[in-house]
Amino acid sequence: MDISFKENKNNISFIISNFNNEYKPVLQNQFYTFEDNRAIKTFPKPIDNLEKIKNNYIKYNEEMILQAGYSKEVMWEAALLEFINKVKDEKIDWWLTGSCALKLRGIPIKPHDVDIMLHSKDLDKVKEIFIENIVWPIVSTDGWIVKYFGVLFLKGQIDLAFDPQETADDPEPSDFGPYAMNNLEEIRWKGNVVRIPPLDLQLKVNKKRGRTNRVKAIEAFLNN
Repeated sequence: MDISFKENKNNISFIISNFNNEYKPVLQNQFYTFEDNRAIKTFPKPIDNLEKIKNNYIKYNEEMILQAGYSKEVMWEAALLEFINKVKDEKIDWWLTGSCALKLRGIPIKPHDVDIMLHSKDLDKVKEIFIENIVWPIVSTDGWIVKYFGVLFLKGQIDLAFDPQETADDPEPSDFGPYAMNNLEEIRWKGNVVRIPPLDLQLKVNKKRGRTNRVKAIEAFLNN
């Protein structure tokens, strides 16, 4: 797998070429576009610490792809614990959603990454703390369902989303929108207090997304 970059004054493209065919479904799920047998992901400039992020991408990207495709063990637990250890003394306001929030309750599912929600007031501090780990730059989403988004690699993939927007709860509440943020529950995990969305909300969200196996796992947990 080869990695290259193409940039102009407005944006930069991270380009993967000569990749194994089995990587393509993973790259599609990660919203790469494809052109002449290359997978391309483009980010808007300006980007802080761009050269460092490019080096991080070269260093970690293939491992991240292999975990995302379950070709290697998904190191979600190590990733989450390392994230917690890095931010716990920094007064950063964060909470956990997605599959890892279910896993921490003891529901038997297989996360492929860690979904962390944050506030943009901590954006600069997060960039500073994780300068060695940012693989997709944290950039404005230009009106998407969160205000900023980026990706870390800390032994496993961590998605960082900042400031959930009202559109995330349209037409009904999601497990990462303002409603979830205002109704968080606390759970203890490895000596840490982690805030997560209500379980009934995550059940509704997974039903809506047609995730049958995950719905069955949540319902079995609730019934027990």
